[in-house]
Amino acid sequence: MSPRTELPSQPAAPASAARTPAAGCWKLAAGQALSLRPRTRATLQVAQGQVWLTVGGSLAERSGTTADHVLRAGDQLAIAPGQHVVMEAWCPSNPAGDAAFRWDHAEAPVPARHRASAACDWECGVLHPLRELGAALGAGGRALGGALVDAADAGGRLAAGLARFAVHRIAAPQRRTHA
Repeated sequence: MSPRTELPSQPAAPASAARTPAAGCWKLAAGQALSLRPRTRATLQVAQGQVWLTVGGSLAERSGTTADHVLRAGDQLAIAPGQHVVMEAWCPSNPAGDAAFRWDHAEAPVPARHRASAACDWECGVLHPLRELGAALGAGGRALGGALVDAADAGGRLAAGLARFAVHRIAAPQRRTHA
């Protein structure tokens, strides 16, 4: 995918040529990528051409998961708030093929979750981070314990080395005086 772009302030003008999108649609040039993060539910509908989408999950829908979709003219996809959408005009048979799409903020149907919403929110928002925190604290405790053992060992070696040095410094002059 090529550099990210932002939506222009106005949709594309009415269609007058075959490569120009229909009125009320946004144009996405071939090879350009677009990154979207909706705050409300939205519906993405392809009006012309073909697009490749990578949709990243929101916190409530398993953060960190992504799914790829290829949508053709007439196809639509519901996007939930907080999801990250990266879209590129994509047509293997016509690399110069632009795409046009509609982005409607509306009450789009969102796929039903397998578990109750509150339970999933609790697990994703509280339990999962709590487990990660516990694992991180355990690893930190083990690292601190190992560092303390290493520090005690180094302190013991330092004390032994100082004792040998002192004995050598004190005993050497006394041997010379008695000899």
